[in-house]
Formats: sequence, C-alpha cells, structure tokens
Amino acid sequence: MCFLSAEVFCMDQPGNVPSPADPAARARGGRWWRWPLGLGVAAAAWTGLVGAWLPGFIKPRVEQAATEALGTPVSLDAVALQPWTLTLTVEGARVGPAHAPYLRVQQAQVQISAESLWRLAPVVRRATVRGPQLFIERQTPDRFNFSPVLDHLRAQPSEPDTGEPARFAVHNIRLEGGAVRYVDRVLNQSHQVDQITLGVPFLSNLPSFVTVDVEPVLSARVNGSPLRIEGRSQPFSATRTSTMSLAWQGVKLPQWLEAARPLLPAGWQVQMPSGELTTALTVRFEARPAPAVPSVLIEGQATVRALSVQATGLPGVGPLEAGWRELAVTGVAVRPLERQARVGQIALSGLTAAVHPQADAAPVKPVASRAQVASAPATPEAGWRWQVDALKVEAPQLAVQTQAAAAWPTLQTVKLDVRGLNAAPSSPPATWQLALNDAAGARIQAQGDLHVAAHHASARIDVAELSLPHWTAPLADVPAWRALPLQPQKGAVSLKTALKARWDGEGAVDVQADALSVADLQSRPARAARGVDDRIDWQKLALAGVVARVEGGAVQTVSIDNVALTGLDARVRRDGQGRVLGLGGPSATSKARTPPAAPAAAAPRWTVGRVQCEGCQLRFVDERVEPAARFDTSRLALTVEGLSHDLRRPLAVDLDTRAQGKGELRFKGTVRPQPLSVQAQVAVRNLEVGAVRPYLDPLLNVSLARAQAQAAGRLQLQDDPRKGLSARYQGRAGITGLRVLDRLNEADFLTWQTLALDNLDVRWAAHAPLDADLGRIRLQGFYGRVIVNPDGRLNLAHIVRQPDEEAARSLTTPAASGAASAPVPAAAASAPAAPAHRLRWQQIQLADGRVDFTDNFIQPNYSARLTQVEGTISAVSSERTEPAEVRIAGAVDDAAPLRITGKLHPLGPRLYTDIQGSAKGIELTRLTPYAARYAGYAIDKGTLSVNVHYQVDGGQLKATNQVFLDQLTFGDKVDSPDATSLPVRLAVSLLKNRQGEIDINLPISGSLDEPEFSVGGIIWRVFVNLITKAVTAPFSLLSGGGSEELGFVPFAPGSTELDATARQRLTTLAAELADRPALKLEATGQADPAADTEGLRTAHVERLMREAKARATRQPLAEVTVAESERLTWLSAAYKAADIQKPRNLVGLAKALPADEMTARLRASAPVDARALRELADRRGDAVKAFLATQLPPERVMLTASRVDGELPRGETGPATRVQFAIR
Repeated sequence: MCFLSAEVFCMDQPGNVPSPADPAARARGGRWWRWPLGLGVAAAAWTGLVGAWLPGFIKPRVEQAATEALGTPVSLDAVALQPWTLTLTVEGARVGPAHAPYLRVQQAQVQISAESLWRLAPVVRRATVRGPQLFIERQTPDRFNFSPVLDHLRAQPSEPDTGEPARFAVHNIRLEGGAVRYVDRVLNQSHQVDQITLGVPFLSNLPSFVTVDVEPVLSARVNGSPLRIEGRSQPFSATRTSTMSLAWQGVKLPQWLEAARPLLPAGWQVQMPSGELTTALTVRFEARPAPAVPSVLIEGQATVRALSVQATGLPGVGPLEAGWRELAVTGVAVRPLERQARVGQIALSGLTAAVHPQADAAPVKPVASRAQVASAPATPEAGWRWQVDALKVEAPQLAVQTQAAAAWPTLQTVKLDVRGLNAAPSSPPATWQLALNDAAGARIQAQGDLHVAAHHASARIDVAELSLPHWTAPLADVPAWRALPLQPQKGAVSLKTALKARWDGEGAVDVQADALSVADLQSRPARAARGVDDRIDWQKLALAGVVARVEGGAVQTVSIDNVALTGLDARVRRDGQGRVLGLGGPSATSKARTPPAAPAAAAPRWTVGRVQCEGCQLRFVDERVEPAARFDTSRLALTVEGLSHDLRRPLAVDLDTRAQGKGELRFKGTVRPQPLSVQAQVAVRNLEVGAVRPYLDPLLNVSLARAQAQAAGRLQLQDDPRKGLSARYQGRAGITGLRVLDRLNEADFLTWQTLALDNLDVRWAAHAPLDADLGRIRLQGFYGRVIVNPDGRLNLAHIVRQPDEEAARSLTTPAASGAASAPVPAAAASAPAAPAHRLRWQQIQLADGRVDFTDNFIQPNYSARLTQVEGTISAVSSERTEPAEVRIAGAVDDAAPLRITGKLHPLGPRLYTDIQGSAKGIELTRLTPYAARYAGYAIDKGTLSVNVHYQVDGGQLKATNQVFLDQLTFGDKVDSPDATSLPVRLAVSLLKNRQGEIDINLPISGSLDEPEFSVGGIIWRVFVNLITKAVTAPFSLLSGGGSEELGFVPFAPGSTELDATARQRLTTLAAELADRPALKLEATGQADPAADTEGLRTAHVERLMREAKARATRQPLAEVTVAESERLTWLSAAYKAADIQKPRNLVGLAKALPADEMTARLRASAPVDARALRELADRRGDAVKAFLATQLPPERVMLTASRVDGELPRGETGPATRVQFAIR
C-alpha cells in the first residue's frame, strides 16, 4: 500500500526498504514518528473537512440544483457524510410543494467504494432507501400533480449523446417501507401500494464483476394483496441473463376493474362484485450476441377464483351476468420476442352465464376503445406459435337470453375437454370432447379433433331429444321466423353428424350427418283463427347420409342419401283472399320505389338420393270457391329418387295413394323437371272428381254431383324448347258413376254408369294436329234430358252460363227456361285452316241407354222417351276411307222399336254418312201438341212409322224420309195463331189410300258447306211444301210427291187422239183416284190457237191422205194408216181428189207438183177457225172422260167448259194442247 505525505514512499515495494548498514538510513530512522503524526493530522483534516464541513456545504447547493432541475421545490432535512466509510446519508427528503409533496423519503443512504478511483466509474458498495412515499394525483383527464415537473423537463434543452453507455457498479440496493398512493379525481378512485421492500444485491456493467450474481427481490402489498418478486441477474455475462419471479396473491379484481374503467369502450357498464387473482410467474431475460435475437421467457401459473361480472351496454347483447368458481391456468411458458406460447392446462370450473334481452333492438355499431390503435399496420406480423396441452371447461348452467318473447333453453352440465392444442404445422391435431344437456331434456355430445396450423377441424356430434318448441319459441318476434306460416308446437330433433371445417382463405366447412331426424312434429299457425285446422304434423322425418360443404359463408354443395317422412298429416287451406297458410293473396302496391336487387349469389349444388313418404295424408281446402272445395289423400306412399339442383336430370317417382275417400291413384315413372319430360305408368281407380264442382258451378247451369275417374296406362310429356310441349297417353280411361244435376231443382240432367275408353292412344303437340286413337269406347247405363225451350233452343245450348246471366237457370223444367236466349255473337273472320286432326276409334258400344225429350216450344208440351238404347259403331279412322258400321237399336216410349244401321265416317276431311233409320208404331196422339199448333187440328188416332236414309258425301246431303201414317184421323179444329191456312184435310185425303194409310217419301238434299244449312230446317220445309202442294200441286201428292205429270194429259197439236203416254198417265191417275174414293176429278179440254191451228192443218192433210187410201183399198177409215214409204202416193191421190184451185198446163190439165207444194196447197185449204178450236178442245175432254169411265165411276169425273185461250195455269209448264185436271 502506498501512502501520501510530505514525502511519498511505498512500503510494499522491496526496493524502498533502507539497509541497516547505511548511515543515512540510520539517521532517517530516527525520524520515524513524523509519519504517524502526519497521518494523524491528515486524518483529522479529512474528518473535519469531509465529515463536518462538506455536508453543510453541499446541502443547500443540492437543494438549489435539484429545485432548478425539476422545476419544483426540493428540500432535505439533513445531510451526513462519514469520511472514512464514504457513506452519504440524507434525511427527510421532499420533492414537490411543501403542502403536498410528490415524494417523501425518510432516509436515503449510499456508501461509495474506493474502487471508484481506479475504476474511473462510480462503484457503490451499498444503497439503502427507507420509508419512501410517492403520492400521485390525477387532477384532470390529462394532468397529474407532477405534470409541472414534466413540463419543466420537456422545456430543457437536450444534452448531446456521447454514444458511450455509463459505466457503473451498485451493490446491496435496498428499499424498505415504501408506499405509493394514487388518487384519481376524475374517476374518484384511489389505490394504495404499501409495505414495499426492494432488494437488489448487485447491479453492474463493469467487466470485473462479470461472475457476480445479483438476485433482486421485490415485495409489496398492492391494495391489500401481497406481491413478491424475486430474481437474479448476470449483467456482465455475454448473454446478460436475468431471472425474475413474481408471486401475487389475493388480488382483488374489482378494484383493478375500477382502475381499468377508462380503457373500456364508451357505453360499457361493467360491474365486478367479486373476483380474486393469484399468480406466480417467472421471467427470464437473456441478451444473446448479435445477430441472435434476445430471449424473454415467462413461466408460471394464474388462478382466478369466485369471479362474478355484471355488464350492460355490450354490443349485440343485453345485460350480462357471468362468473365461475375457478379458472386455473398452469404450465404457462411464453417467449414474446420469439412469439411462442405454451399453456399446460386451462381449467374452468363452475362457469355460469346469463345473457338477458336487450332493452331495444337498435343495431349496435362497433365502438373502439380509447386504447385501440387507429389503424392496423401495413404488414401483418408473423403469427404466434402456441400450444395448450389441456383445456377443461365445466359449467353447471349457461343461460343466454335475448329480446325474444320467450327464454332460450338453459344449458346444463356443460363439460368441455380439449387436449393437445398446438399451432405448430408438424404437431398432431388436438382432440376435444363436449357434453351438455338443456333444461328441456336434450342431450348433446360431441367429439373431434382440431389442427390449428392446418386450419382444419373435425367433429362428431350426437344430439338427442332436442325440443323444437323450446328452441324456436324465442324466435317468435324475429320477423323472418314470424313470417313462417306454421310454428312447431311439439317435436324433437335427433342428430348424428360429422363436421370438417377449414378456415384458410374463404374458409370451408364439410358436414357429414349419418342421421338427422325430427320426431313427433306438430305445427300450427302462430295466430290461427277459430275453426282453422291448418297443420303439418308427422311421426318422423329422417335424413341419412347428409354431406354438405360451406365456403365463404355460403352453402356450396349438399348431398343427402335418403329423406324418409313417416306419418305426415298435412292440412292446408286457401282462404277467401287466396292466402295459403297465411302467405300470398292480394298485396298492397307500395308507393316507395323498390331498390335494385343485389346480384344473386351462385345457387348451391345439391342432390337428394331418395325421398320417401310413408303413411302420409294430405288435405287441401279451398275456401275461395263456394262451397269450399276439399281434396284428400290418405295412405300415401311416395318415393322420389335422383333429386338435384340440375333440373335436367330425370327423377324416378313412385306414388301410391288413396284419394278422395276410396279412390286410388298410382304414378310410377321418371320425371325430368326442365325441360319437362314425363315417362310414367298411371293408374286411377274410383277417383271421385266431384270435388271440382265448386270450380264448375259459376260456369255452368248444371252441377256435377258425382263422378269417378278411371285410368290405367302410360303417360308421356315432353317439352321441347323448339317444338313446344307434347303429350301422349296410352291405355285405358273412363268416367263411372256420373251424375249431373240441374242447378235449381237437383233433377237429373245427365247420368251414366260407365264411360270407358280402352286401348286409348292420344298424342297432342302444341304446334301439331291432334293424333288420337280412342280405342274401344263403351257407354253403359246412360241417361240424358233433352229439352226444347220456349225460345226454340235446346237446353244443351244453355249448359255453359252466359256472361250476362246473374243467376243459374234450370235445364230440366219449362218455367225456368222461358227467358229469351242470349244473342249469338257473329262469327269471327275465318282463320287459316289448321292441319286436320288424326282421329280414330276401334269400336263404340252403347248399352242400356235412355233419353228423355221434352218440347216446351209448343203448348201443351210434348214429351217422349227413348229407351233401351244399345248398339255398336265399328272402327273408323280419319286417315282411312273405310266408314264405320253402325248398328243401334232402341224403343220410343218403351213400345215403338227404333233401329239405326248403316255406315258413318265422321272423322274424315269431309263427313261421310250412309245411315238408315227406322221406327215403327209411334202413337200419333202424342204428337197432338204439334198438330194443334201447326195444323190447327187435334189428332184422334193414328200411328207413325218412318224409314230414313241419309247419305252425306263430299259435303252433299242426299236423304229419303219414308213416312208411313196409319189411320191418321184429325179431331176438332184448334184455334192456333201458328196454324197454317192451307187445306190440311185435303192434303191428308190426297195422301191417304183406301186403307187409311199415308205413305210418303220425302227426299231432301243440300250442301253442308252452306252456313245456314240445317237438316231439320230442310225437313220442315218439305212438310210445309207437302201441305202447300195440296192446293198448288195436288197431283204431285197424288203421285207420292214425285212430279206433277198426273195433273194433265197432253195431245199432239190439232189432235184428239190419246197416245200411249197419255193412256198410261190416265191409267195411273185412275188407279190413284180409285185408291182415294173421297176425291173427285175435274177435266178441262184446252186448245192452243198458236199450236193447234197448224196442227189442224197438218191433221187435215193427214185425214185427206187416209181417206184417199181408204177409198182405194176399201178399208175403214179408223183402221187406215199411211206408212212413210207410201206417203207420196197417197199425197198425190189426195191432191187430185181435192176440190181446190190447182195450177194447169196448156191443155188445161193439173200440173204435177212437188210433194212440198202439194202439201202446202192442201194445208191452205183446211177449214181452221175459233169454232174448230173449241170443237177440238171438247173432243179432247170427251176422249179423256171416255177413257177414265172405263176405270172409275163416271160421276167421279166431271168435264168443265173447254178453253181455247192457250194459257196454262200459274206455275204449270208443258204444252197447252191438253186436258187439265183438278182435284175436288
């Protein structure tokens, strides 16, 4: 050791020790006492200077310098300096205003080491602070009591940075009895940290102390909770390793919530009645040489016990109450700089939560906290690598309630166990299990795995007896749920499913449900009116093999293997406004402008392998019609296979059901929705179609009381985008048990037992002619009511109600049929002719038919019945020319037989008919109403038989109507304004033969192409003409309606001889008169001056030639005839004998003249005048009477005065050289 005095020497250096043999040394050795004395003096001076003078000297200067540096008063009660231990002690230090200092320090002591001299850096052997008290007061939101100090420091100029860190070494740092008091005047809060003890054995950055361990210790009581922090540090090692242990027990969380309240978002009201935190952490810091990254490791555990939280104003929820018995986090190891974290176990037990409804439903906007960063960094930081070895949650009760009208079911006995959560890509997936119940008895179990790094999770979920009413009742006030027509009243959901989720990018969730079922469902309208029985119930709905995929929040694919519905009971009605289950119907037109619709998201792709419905029943009631229409199905079995989003894929459909009571309906085949295609076998048996009556009643004057549909065949429908819709049906169809009633009196209008079409084949296309093979048609047990109304129209014309008819009219009673019929609208302009339909049938069979006919057009009314109608019509086709054979038989009034036979082709391009019909023995007395109205006479007796033959070919009608009246006898005359004025009795007399029979043949003809053509009209005109001929052409009637030739007998001009034609005509006339003894004949001889004058001249020449021959041959004149070959001979003889002027020659003899000139001179000499004409007419009449007298009584033929005016009766044709007849 070296000492410093008036003379400097070092005793520890060997070279400085004096030698005993040195005299000088001996002399100096005699003055050794001086050095101790010098030391004493120096020590006294050092003690006086440093220990007594220096403290007083530095105290005011330190106070002044500190005051100026901090800008606030700084005072010290005392300063003491021990010179030999180099210990500085400060007593009673205060910083801040005298009345409220910021900092009080009872004592601060620092011992400086002498090493500071050669280390050229401060080296503190010991630093002790006793009783420090720090007072912090928050006066305004951004001002504290020490804010003036901060303002002063900020105002000072900054010192230049030398770039070299300060070198120091501090040992035995100790703080005892410290306290910190924080008062918040803004939030009216205060916090107290007392009993602060801090121990830091060593802290240095000098190289010489590299191996020295420093173990800092901190203990305190924070708001009454003990806190202890221990650690150690190696500041001089290459890694500067530091370790700190934190133990904080019994931390009262409610107090810290009050301290953190300024950090909560505005509007959040959070209360924490209880909660205690206990934690034990170890923090290890290791500074590694560059370029290695420093390491910080935080290890430990934490426990929060007896937590209870009450909160309001949270976004999206109402008042919240939550808490737990204990939350324990153990095995924590966090490396924040390396972004790594590991938790051994998180165990949450005794969790309870209750979320109450919001006070209002206003949408909640996200509110940022005061501490929230305004904007996110442009480049995201690297993700944390973390793992949680175990997570356990046990909650005895969780209740989440919203603003819904009903409470959500409370979850009970919730248990969650998660193992092996790890964010490392190479780590195996975590496993988890979840089990819970709800207050309604549902059981939910789930398990699966979770791979955080791969963004993948899977789950197996088992749900049993989940009550639909309990879980859907809270949705009663949700608009979307409230809009549903039916709400579940009963039902339980069971589910077994597997989920796979991926949340990278858009995110994806794969769902695979082995079984999903809803059992014992009962649903009813939410606000059903009284008497409304709408429902959809079922015993069980089961889905199997459900696979779904969700990406980007939207369903992408759904696949279901099987959907099975058992015991469905659906009852649906449409009310008077057209609403079905409260949906649809008239809607008010909104005046607000409709915003443009958002682009529709891509539709999901879905498939359903099979849909089955067993033991189902459906009922639909339509109250929009009066009475309400009802449609029922029961015992319904339906199977549909191949359903998918692709409407182009065909579906296999199998339907078997009871319908409308005992009806049966079967449909089996394939259906393609788009474009529509149906290939199916259809079977209908006893299907009651009377349910459509309410839809037909407003349109018809008849009512469908009963009818059953029958069908069995193959149905094909095809919708071609280019050709349009087409349909085909092959098989059997029919209607049985038909009964159509009069709307007013419920009388039968049309009935039949069976209408069946067998071997039916009908093809229809939108733009093609109908192709129909009606097969074998059988109509059995039919009845029809045909009535001629007082307006002359058939009741069949009034089946369809006219638009102006306010009420239904009767079709079976005359009283209701008397109204004038609606005018028939004019025909529209003819459209271009459509292609001809291809129609055919194989046979029509009629059996046991009846038709009632009533004619109310006449008074009194006429009625007749056509009964026992049966027969057949053979095959016919519009594509073949062969007509059908018709054979129909029946009876009029069960007595007069009726037969219709022949050939008929109604399906060709032009109607072809060759039909014969006959009826025998129809009583004429039944026709008295017609005779009284039109003839003016009643009928006392008689029968009618008819034979008709109708032929239609090429649009031309040719028909013969052979009418046979037997013993027709008129009775008394009847005054009728419609009766004819023609001589009806005379007509009958003309037509009757001597047996009292009238046999008339009425031929008719016409063109069916004429717009006003009517067979009935033609027949009526024929009968009117028949009566008219009684006056105008009686001989036409006499000859059977053939011609008028019997009305006269023609003669050759100038002749009175009856030729063969005249004789035959007179013979026929005589025979007809002989058959009608009540008739008399008038004969009038006629001569025509124009024709008979020349005729008399010709006859005069002929008579002269016959007389010449008679003289020469001596034959009787009546027997003489002149042949053509001898006419010149006898003409010359007649000329020679005639006493007329003749040309002569020179000798006076008559010249020989040509035949023509001789004939002309003889004709000129004939005596022709009025007398000769009258005599000619008389002789003609005599000749006729003489002939008829040989066959009729002479008194039945009367001659009238002859006529020589040459005029014919009006309407007559033929020669005027005749004898004209008239009937009397």
